[in-house]
Amino acid sequence: FLWRGLTPQEMCDQNIGNEGDRSKGRNLQVHYSLLEKNVECVSACLSTQIPQAPGAGYAFKLDGEDRVSVAYFGDGAASEGDALTALNFAAVFGSQTLFICRNNGFAISTDVKDQFIGDGIAARGPAFGVPSVRVDGNDLVAVYLATQEARRLAVEEKTPVLLELMTYRVGDHTTSDDSKSYRSTDEVQEWKPRGPIPRFRAYLESVGAWNAEKQTELEAKAKADIVEAFKAGEAKKRPALREMFTDVYIEVPWNLEEQWQQTEKHVREYPSDYNLSRYRGLDGPVPAMDPALVKSAPRKVPPAPTGPTKRMTMVSAINSALHIAMAADPKTVVFGEDVGFGGVFRCSVGLRDEFGAERVMNTPLCEQAIAGFAVGLSVAGYKTIAEMQFADYIFPAFDQIVNEIAKYRYRNVGGGCGNITFRAPCSAVGHGSMYHSQSVESYFAHCPGLKIVMPRGPKQAKGLLLAAIRDPDPVMFFEPKVLYRHVFEDSNGDVPIGDYELPLGQADIVREGTDITLVGWGSQVARLEAAAERAAAEGISCEIIDLQTIIPWDIDTVEASVNKTGRLVVTHEAPTVNGFGSEIVSKIQERCFLHLEAPIQRVCGHDTHFPYAWEEFYVPSPARVLAAIKSTMKY
Repeated sequence: FLWRGLTPQEMCDQNIGNEGDRSKGRNLQVHYSLLEKNVECVSACLSTQIPQAPGAGYAFKLDGEDRVSVAYFGDGAASEGDALTALNFAAVFGSQTLFICRNNGFAISTDVKDQFIGDGIAARGPAFGVPSVRVDGNDLVAVYLATQEARRLAVEEKTPVLLELMTYRVGDHTTSDDSKSYRSTDEVQEWKPRGPIPRFRAYLESVGAWNAEKQTELEAKAKADIVEAFKAGEAKKRPALREMFTDVYIEVPWNLEEQWQQTEKHVREYPSDYNLSRYRGLDGPVPAMDPALVKSAPRKVPPAPTGPTKRMTMVSAINSALHIAMAADPKTVVFGEDVGFGGVFRCSVGLRDEFGAERVMNTPLCEQAIAGFAVGLSVAGYKTIAEMQFADYIFPAFDQIVNEIAKYRYRNVGGGCGNITFRAPCSAVGHGSMYHSQSVESYFAHCPGLKIVMPRGPKQAKGLLLAAIRDPDPVMFFEPKVLYRHVFEDSNGDVPIGDYELPLGQADIVREGTDITLVGWGSQVARLEAAAERAAAEGISCEIIDLQTIIPWDIDTVEASVNKTGRLVVTHEAPTVNGFGSEIVSKIQERCFLHLEAPIQRVCGHDTHFPYAWEEFYVPSPARVLAAIKSTMKY
């Protein structure tokens, strides 16, 4: 990091987490980021960086650039599945990527003998068709020459290369580690003179380029620089409280704006409970606040769709959106399992014929690697549309999505990846059982940094998908597969032929009413409409709101409706406990308590796994919604 330009002062500021820290006090010590020098933020998650590198390496190949991506990792990380899937993806796509494993003998205390058998990590490369070299990692010149040749080979031959650098960790893993408990002092002492620094110093001394006097002078200067940097760093305040809430998304959404404003006021009401003097601005008055920013309506609304329409299914509407997005931007790519021939649901039909196999790629069957590959492509400037064949199978990618993609902007202070859209068929289909029917949106709604969308029909699917693809934040786009080929006879099936977007974060009032508010999304909206029709026959006027975007959700539209009707039923297919309906109920009860005429009810999937034989009893059917409407009205 020093060689790349990070100064001792910046290192100390980051270690302390003060306002001079380029990551604004967000990252653990030594988790540096130098985007301007092509160094992404260091992640604490073991091996997650490895499958990201092939995505960037593939982007460099597409662009014909004289560049490579490099993933550094240790022998412990090499045991993770991420490392193996990364080698496979890089080989399949011919990524200009270097995998550099520093085998220092220990994963904290676990000896490599307990990590693997066979001929080491370099021996894994040939199984994937990846050129591999084992290098004396204590010889700086050998490492430099091997890396130089690997880079040449990667660029000229369009191939990944694996280097295993054999070395030894003479120190403890961290300050909390005591390596004496798992290896002998004699062993460490034997290795110390073989390390890269003593060896290179001996070489420089042998050619008259270094001596003990220069060594002493350098050590004294380094110590003085560090002491001075820490003194300066400790004199600085920590960043303003506002910075805790920025860079989660490209814009601060209403809920974070609300939390920031509340927190600024709260800490001043309880000053003795907090170290206010340590933070910039907290020892002064409350900063200026804009009430408009806590409104949930989108701050930028695209033009309303115009032009001719065509009756489409949801599959056709999604396909149309993908064609438009790829035609409009040559740096948009689509990839995933089986997308090359059109996908198992045929949403990507014709894309490969029109845009080529380099931009419409079948991938190996590995969700975590698909997500990691998307990160690398996004970092290199591509808009990525990654398809997960079923939402039920997205969980191997959970680590990449939640720990990497969602946090990338925050970790890198606004930089890094973002233009990533994950498409995933979801929800009940009539015969899917527990592995082809799940609604997984609440898992991801708990993670800051992601936007979550679920359309109810073809018109919404096309407009929302185009908005998602072009959104600078990562978006989870869940598609109720039971609607894919449903024939919509109403306006939802009349899809504008041209390019248009529907705003993310804006709910849609599907049906106006006066007695009770019904909130849902996706395929559940049709069940609400059926229940509302039956309720109308009994003289009950229902207002139906399609949330459309689960994160960020449009609380103001729901609040205004509930203040009018005095009653609310929230419904979704996901299980009841900790479903996103819980969040809606909590916030609306908080805001509308004095307007409520009855307790808020939830009609959701039951807290079982999704059953095959009893699906009609599991899903929140129109009858179950109607029962909740009637009981609420009678309260």
